[in-house]
Amino acid sequence: MVSSSEHTMTAAKPRTLFLVHRFDTKSLEDSAGVVEVMRPMLASGLLGEHRLISLGRDTADYISLIEARMADILAQSGTDPVVIYGAGAHTRQFYPQLGKARVVAIADRDESLWGTTVLGHPVIAPAQIPAHARHVIISSRAYEEGIAKDLQVAFGSNVRIHPLYGRNPDGELRQQWEGLIRNTVADFRPDLLVHTPVHPHENLSASFFLDLRRLHPDMQCLTLWWDYDEAAHQGSYLDYERETLRWADLVIENSNVTRLERMRQGISPYEQHQDTDKVIFHPTIFDPALFYPEPDQAPLYDIALFGSSVGRRREWIDLLKARYGERFHHLGGVYEKDRPPLPIAEYAQALRRTRICINTQTYPFRNQCKGKVREALACGTLLLEEDNPETRCILCDGEGLRYFRNADELFRLIDHYLATPTDYQAVIAKGQQVWAEDYSPARWTQTILQQLNLASPQTLGLRHV
Repeated sequence: MVSSSEHTMTAAKPRTLFLVHRFDTKSLEDSAGVVEVMRPMLASGLLGEHRLISLGRDTADYISLIEARMADILAQSGTDPVVIYGAGAHTRQFYPQLGKARVVAIADRDESLWGTTVLGHPVIAPAQIPAHARHVIISSRAYEEGIAKDLQVAFGSNVRIHPLYGRNPDGELRQQWEGLIRNTVADFRPDLLVHTPVHPHENLSASFFLDLRRLHPDMQCLTLWWDYDEAAHQGSYLDYERETLRWADLVIENSNVTRLERMRQGISPYEQHQDTDKVIFHPTIFDPALFYPEPDQAPLYDIALFGSSVGRRREWIDLLKARYGERFHHLGGVYEKDRPPLPIAEYAQALRRTRICINTQTYPFRNQCKGKVREALACGTLLLEEDNPETRCILCDGEGLRYFRNADELFRLIDHYLATPTDYQAVIAKGQQVWAEDYSPARWTQTILQQLNLASPQTLGLRHV
């Protein structure tokens, strides 16, 4: 962060350039950078003129990339057995390409999946890979680099590691994007550059941003961390975080406040993170034109769980379906049979018309205050949240949500609120009060601008942090 003597703009609204890097399965309109960052900031009325640069490619481009990469892998593996590393959405999405190899098992570090089957293949622990095959294909865009390093340390030359993406899967497109950004910054001369990233190894480099800042020293730079991975000490997430801290003036930690506390204390695996005072815990909010209450509309769903059935969430889906039958709905997700992803507008409408929304954690190595929490709060939907310390850092029990620790507690809460409308409405009303006080677009954006000395010094912070 900068001092007020270095850069202060209290009289004018900052000219803002948004760099939104799309995730592979999302259109620009559905991308998190637009829905969770750009539109709320614009809705605040606190920004001046703005421009947008979209970075990224379509899913079809990545299918072509993986098909070409699989041709190389098949040339090396032939008919030898192959293990796919990764039992999540990426493997389901691209299995038509990955399945051309002689797949004998799928490895994943989620212990709850070991002994189950995914796509007809047994799920094994990573340590078991050499017992099944000498070739392993890493099926993960987000964690590829960290997985590759871990496998190399564990098995050395005993296993042939086949990544799909590498450091720059976008090739020459990256140079084109960098040129467009340089020219736009030189022409537009923004006071604020807002960068919303994608998977760590696919983002623009720290050297690019440092060069851009040297050419435009008065421009303030904001970015955020969507996810993290503490388990992979060799991983790309930790490397990317350290690189981000070299060039950004402000970094938003979007989902985990307790790790930020450990980061500032230099506790493992954060010993090499420098300038951590640049990072604030400031969970994103959502486009108010999509996520808002509709109290006068009849609910479409009594009980719903949104999103992919990855990790441990599959167990919750099965339990809820078994108990509540047709009253329970599993909606959305990524590349699951007979259940396509919901466009953001359809998803927001479904959430607005849901009586009770269930939210659970997915992976045992990562606790987060997930976006579903703020989405449900914005829509006036009662959220039943699997208890975790990160969500409790921003919302107390009863503030639009109730916490549960096991299936019995979850079932008791569902049964109670379906049968007791007055108690249901009381939790909703408290949540709406908290949302209005703490999570309006103006308050959320004002906090950022104050941190960067681009707004008045009035403090508008979150109550629980």
